[in-house]
Amino acid sequence: MWTGCRKDGRGAIKALAQNHKATVFTFLAPDCPLSQNYALTLNTLYMQFKPKNVGFYGVIAGSGIGSKDVNDYISNYRIGFPVLFDQDWKITDFFKATTTPEAFAVDTEGTVFYKGAIDNWAPALGQHREVITRHFLVDALNSFLEGRNVEVKQTEAVGCFIERKG
Repeated sequence: MWTGCRKDGRGAIKALAQNHKATVFTFLAPDCPLSQNYALTLNTLYMQFKPKNVGFYGVIAGSGIGSKDVNDYISNYRIGFPVLFDQDWKITDFFKATTTPEAFAVDTEGTVFYKGAIDNWAPALGQHREVITRHFLVDALNSFLEGRNVEVKQTEAVGCFIERKG
């Protein structure tokens, strides 16, 4: 668990991303139903892309969430990738993240090449598709890794709003 960073948001992202061909930062919240529902999908993507040297990090934003809640979320949902605790909002502010879950894929310099929803399973709050027809994050990662143009660079993430308390 990461509890802070002396670098600014871009420096922190670049430091974490420089050892991978691409890195995914997904904002999560332990009490957000969609963060809970996407845990299995994110674990599967982590294992699928790990051999391709793609790093995955979960990001929990803010100081209003206790470490017990974060640890329980990681344990209960068997999160297999590192989770960063962004108490000082540096990573959140860098990405301008507003929603959980919301994914950001970056290159080794920390430049975002995809931002938004993981897929189209949840087109709106309270709605779920029986069959996922668009895999936005997977498509962006595959295009980037194969040196092709990332056609869909941004989608609207659906989920819980990232709240700043106090």
